[in-house]
Amino acid sequence: MTPRLGLRLLALALPALLLAPGAAHARTLTVADSTSDAKALDMALLLGEFIDGTPAEGPYFLDAPDETSVDVVSTTIDHAAKRLTLTVQLRGLVELKGLSADFRIFTPDSRWDLSATYAEDGAQWVLFPGRDGDTIYSSEGSVTAASSFRKCRVRVRYDAPGDTVIASVPTACLGKPQWVQVSAGVMRTRVAPVGDGSANVAAFADDAFRGGLSLESQGRSPKVRRG
Repeated sequence: MTPRLGLRLLALALPALLLAPGAAHARTLTVADSTSDAKALDMALLLGEFIDGTPAEGPYFLDAPDETSVDVVSTTIDHAAKRLTLTVQLRGLVELKGLSADFRIFTPDSRWDLSATYAEDGAQWVLFPGRDGDTIYSSEGSVTAASSFRKCRVRVRYDAPGDTVIASVPTACLGKPQWVQVSAGVMRTRVAPVGDGSANVAAFADDAFRGGLSLESQGRSPKVRRG
């Protein structure tokens, strides 16, 4: 299972009060998340259920209170006139290897996905234009939005001393929407080879806008107006 596929499983078991419908917030909004609510994913069950189609029993997610590198403390959405910046504050970014962050950006007209996976040579990022259903990959920070054939300068930065992951995209690439909503999750995978040539895969994840995980949905931020 790839980090991006695993992140699609992220969501919260209970709705958060902050997600209730209401008027859009002005330009910048910070949403707090519960601490020590990261989960360990049972990869054997998930692989059997979603790849082989084998029915599985037992919990898919287990409490992992000591996993700090994916434990989201808060998320800040800065919807400026020219650039949308998303900052995820983590409890303790002590392990970068295998870390990935996944943002789903909702606008009045479309949906976009911005994914960032930390690699040995730095961050690699992907932008998916939801309107056309096309998938566009880039490891250089520049992507072409298929809906308009324009270059989008996507930026991703992992700041270990600051315990943050920061991603941004020009609002022009999103159609300069009047407001955005965001879903976000952080995941870390660890692959350990074993003697018979196979490997054990461990994974940990947290949803930025609710506490816990489920297979049904992801949490969303309130709407944030463009400044």
